[in-house]
Amino acid sequence: MKKIITFIEKNPEIYQEILKTDLNNINEIQKINSKYPNFPVKEILTQKKLRQKATKKFSHPENLLLTEKGIQQSSSKCLSEYHAMKFSKYKSLADICCGIGSDLQNLSKNKEKIYAVDLDKKTLECTKWNNRDKTNITFLNEKAQDFNEDVEAIFIDPDRRDGAKRIIEPESYSPPISDIFKMLAKYPNIAIKLSPVIDYKSMKIPGNHTFEFISENGELKEILLCFGDLATESILKKAILLPQNLEINDSENDDIGISQIDKFLFEPDSAIIRAGLVKHLGHILDCKLIDKHLALLTSQNLLQNDFVKTYEVTTFFNYNLKKLKRYLKENKIGILDIKTRGFSESVEEFRKKIKLKGNTKTTMFILKMNDIHQIIFAEFKKKLVKKR
Repeated sequence: MKKIITFIEKNPEIYQEILKTDLNNINEIQKINSKYPNFPVKEILTQKKLRQKATKKFSHPENLLLTEKGIQQSSSKCLSEYHAMKFSKYKSLADICCGIGSDLQNLSKNKEKIYAVDLDKKTLECTKWNNRDKTNITFLNEKAQDFNEDVEAIFIDPDRRDGAKRIIEPESYSPPISDIFKMLAKYPNIAIKLSPVIDYKSMKIPGNHTFEFISENGELKEILLCFGDLATESILKKAILLPQNLEINDSENDDIGISQIDKFLFEPDSAIIRAGLVKHLGHILDCKLIDKHLALLTSQNLLQNDFVKTYEVTTFFNYNLKKLKRYLKENKIGILDIKTRGFSESVEEFRKKIKLKGNTKTTMFILKMNDIHQIIFAEFKKKLVKKR
């Protein structure tokens, strides 16, 4: 990475010329390689490929130096801004396992002192370049466990990948979760970014803490385990919905009961489901569960908010493939969004069994309810946009 950085600094015009190469044109690639045989053309074109991959996560990837692993594990702009908001009251902090510096760019704002720590030298070189305009950052190439500077709080995003393989078990992170917990003795205000698919219920966690289940545009992105002042007092779990920045906390006395499928069906946001807060949401929205094992709510009343996706039920019946095929044909359904709960087949496998012809678009749920599979057809209700 130092080779590219040195080249960019000494040859900015040639660097821009190389970046104009069409990655899909082998002749252009060969031509630029022949023109500059002693320059890091291959490495620069690799950066261009990585920047194209990173467009969904970063608003200006053209200004960054990237690694494949760094893109995979880095926070999006929306998540990075949320992390920065969590740490906004502190004047000094450490971003440990900082990666390519996607969070660091926002965490470092309005800070007197911030430490960027990473064990991988190549990655840290990227971080330095990506934050080259910041004067309040000290870069440390060391293990997370060796960090010993004086800071008010720590954000840590442990390495959760082994090559292309994702690591789920927190004790297999780098550093292991047990080593991070040991840091609490000196640094009580820590937020740890965890995989969204971990078995958080089985974790043995010291002291008071809060799990934040964070989704972005409906997709669960991470679990943030917060300690000290970063935790929310008396709250074990909360769901955070971005970019709306909505929040729902756990609560007691959420026995909302079970109802037959009513006029409307509501699918809670993935963060709410993962946090186990569906009953609490039902209590807030005055809805019922359709089954004690399913994270779906129902009501006679139309509800449209950012906590749920809303569907208007058109019909439902017990699973019967012949009846289903007849219904699809009679209603000329050609575009079908299939959602399953407790169904043994994958959506891809099931699609092979049905023939869709027509222009009608709808949503179909296949649900296992009380050991019986049911099919529900419903129309997705778009949220009404309020006029200003």
